[in-house]
Amino acid sequence: MRDHELYATILGVEAPWTVERVELDVAGGAVHVWLARREDAAAQCPECQTACPIYDHREREWRHLDTCQLQTRLHARVPRVECPTHGVVQTPVPWATPGSKFTLLFERLAIDWLREAAVTAVARQLKLGWDAVWGIERRAVARGLERRGTLQLRYVGVDEKSFQRRHDYVTVVSDLEGRRVLLRRRLCPTGVTLSIGGGPDGGQARAAGDISLARAQ
Repeated sequence: MRDHELYATILGVEAPWTVERVELDVAGGAVHVWLARREDAAAQCPECQTACPIYDHREREWRHLDTCQLQTRLHARVPRVECPTHGVVQTPVPWATPGSKFTLLFERLAIDWLREAAVTAVARQLKLGWDAVWGIERRAVARGLERRGTLQLRYVGVDEKSFQRRHDYVTVVSDLEGRRVLLRRRLCPTGVTLSIGGGPDGGQARAAGDISLARAQ
């Protein structure tokens, strides 16, 4: 099995994408994998799924799971399409979420680490910046909220937490029965306005029982 066939299998690359070439950079501590998209493949607007002409391409790079002791870097020219409704938009790739510099498998590894250690420790182990790790966590939360849908709740807890020398406040809304956090909002100490029934975080919650309120003193 040749190197590009090996990485096509490892990455799970499927048509219209293929592994074009693989380069080993021992001095730089990385394996670079270039992915190519078939030129005659149809493209769609990611917003409305309408078939659209390709407008141009953008060079993108993602970090993938390490190959032995070497970092794995994916490279691809990602097409942008010109949609009559949504304008010029970039098409998604199957191995990463839009806007991320990491593959989904790498982000899954980082989330597994975050379940065991603090952000600073995870950043050190994965050789990432603090902001990069926080970005991975935010995207994972967004994906979870998107899958959550409508919840039927019986007991809801609303707790106001103070931090940073008690000058900032965060309101945490929890499902007391399911023991999970539903919503976190940063707000001023003068009061809180809460709406359970859908918000910027996505998903909906309907309370059919009790609501428990607690406020930072």
